[in-house]
Amino acid sequence: MQELKAEKPIESPAGTDVVTRLMDRIREEGFTTGQPIEEWQQFGEIIFRRPEKISVASGETIFIFTRIPELNERILRQTSEAVVNTYKAKSFQDKALSILQLTTVYHCLVVDGDQPYNDSLDAFIVRRGGATFLPVVLIPEINQVLYPQAEERVGTVSPRIEYFQYLLGELRESVNMHRATVQAFYISVAIVLVLLIAVGFSLVR
Repeated sequence: MQELKAEKPIESPAGTDVVTRLMDRIREEGFTTGQPIEEWQQFGEIIFRRPEKISVASGETIFIFTRIPELNERILRQTSEAVVNTYKAKSFQDKALSILQLTTVYHCLVVDGDQPYNDSLDAFIVRRGGATFLPVVLIPEINQVLYPQAEERVGTVSPRIEYFQYLLGELRESVNMHRATVQAFYISVAIVLVLLIAVGFSLVR
């Protein structure tokens, strides 16, 4: 289980917490929000987005910050289902490209209080309808960041977790979280071409 309890970086402005630092970091990475920061302070939710161009297809990476008073397994399960149902593919075209997992959603649950959350988040990763959902727990009071364990994940999930580690400064070099997606795309194209050639030969005979 990956956990970060880091001291505030020297270059960080005085008083900034882990949530503020993460928001500033994703802004540096090109994420934007149409919501004023006052909405986050008043209502406890804000969404940052960045469009992604993946080969010939388009996708999106999303960070949702939601403030909650407490956290337990039921809340994690309910929020993961609700978010995935919101962002999974709905149109025919998006469903056809869903194998590429074009949408990545990081749901950052900002928990009040000073009690650490140490249960594994792996069970709450969801891949459905072209959307990959990854939960993140942030507890500003104790500077805790908790996210799923990258080492036990393969395929399209692992690079997405590595990208989050890069945002936290745990990895120095930038991570291409869509590398497996691009590989899957070209493999799919190759399979289709092989099938078309096989059909062509059968018709000639």
